[in-house]
Amino acid sequence: MAARDVHTSYRESGSGLPLVFIHPPALTSRIFKYQHEGLNQNFKVITYDMRGHGNTLCREDSFTIGTLSDDLLALLDKLEIEKAILCGYSAGGTVAQDFVLRYPERVRALVLSGGFPQVASWFLEKEFRLGIHLAAHYPLFLINGLAWSHKVDGEDRQEIAEECKKGSQMIWRRFYEESMKYSCTESLPEIQVPLLLFYGSRSFYFLPYQEIYQRLVPHTDTIIVPGAFHQIPVKQYRFFNHALTHWAESVR
Repeated sequence: MAARDVHTSYRESGSGLPLVFIHPPALTSRIFKYQHEGLNQNFKVITYDMRGHGNTLCREDSFTIGTLSDDLLALLDKLEIEKAILCGYSAGGTVAQDFVLRYPERVRALVLSGGFPQVASWFLEKEFRLGIHLAAHYPLFLINGLAWSHKVDGEDRQEIAEECKKGSQMIWRRFYEESMKYSCTESLPEIQVPLLLFYGSRSFYFLPYQEIYQRLVPHTDTIIVPGAFHQIPVKQYRFFNHALTHWAESVR
């Protein structure tokens, strides 16, 4: 299905340099609530639901990571955004990396929170296989687990779950599968825009990826968030927003 056939649901707030946030499988743009509240005084904050997630309806479950990059390109064109800072969270970073490799002229800088160029660790592979299994057979269990792990308060948990329920479990599964087999490690030296990495100090099976990026991507900065696990944009949103603001101002 072509990107033009998908009517992407999005939200924008603020003005200035565009920051575009990309969510992982099964979740929706709702998890970036605190980025709208904390960053829109200095930037134009854009969040969107990928195909088959939240309010972006799509029944066709045959797509690749490249398809999701094309969907994002269509959204940027619609919003008349020439260049943006892309902020990919977890497997949302897979789409962000693919996009910058395909359309480098549309990206000012790249931010990855819990990012990885490929699923290369035993623990991460098991996490993806669990996501595939739950999406296929126990979607409510997956939704509740994601909502609980991404809540700041009880209202967050309920709203995240309700938004997730609107999506397609077949598309979640496909997104997990395509992300798990995707690899851009060999192409990382082609990323010429500034790169900022966030990792939680307790997110042990993501931390080794920072060394790969530092070695292969020319302009890379890394922030290790003390005491944090994986859900930094939500659980440590104040720290994340402050650090992102300071860094983004330096790469304008």
